[in-house]
Amino acid sequence: MIIAELHILDWYDDILTSLVSLENDTYIFNCIQKNFVSGEKIYYCIKIDENSCKQIRSIIKKGNFTDKDWNIMSQTFEKNNKNNHVFLSKTKSLAVGSEIVLNKANSSDIIQIKFPSDISVLYTGIGYQ
Repeated sequence: MIIAELHILDWYDDILTSLVSLENDTYIFNCIQKNFVSGEKIYYCIKIDENSCKQIRSIIKKGNFTDKDWNIMSQTFEKNNKNNHVFLSKTKSLAVGSEIVLNKANSSDIIQIKFPSDISVLYTGIGYQ
């Protein structure tokens, strides 16, 4: 799949949370693991519905996010954080025009994430190599 659109929601020390459009679907990508030697990252990807996408896009247009905005994004993430909506992707970088491979996550891989993410502890134990 090719990244058609990319909006960075949160970025710190090369760890990204983004709204990503791939072909006909939109996802929230959250970096959950980084190999600091190779630079490769694993993203936890949640497919979101069209209404949620519109809501998050309206938040993005505002610019600076409030606590309420982050709560809305967390609720959207939580609502869509279901087995058939969760994917994992391994890549060195995200950029418009880049090809991304999404791999279906197992139900045991589903984790809870609240935004903005605390990157001081990157999640481990995800069954994706």
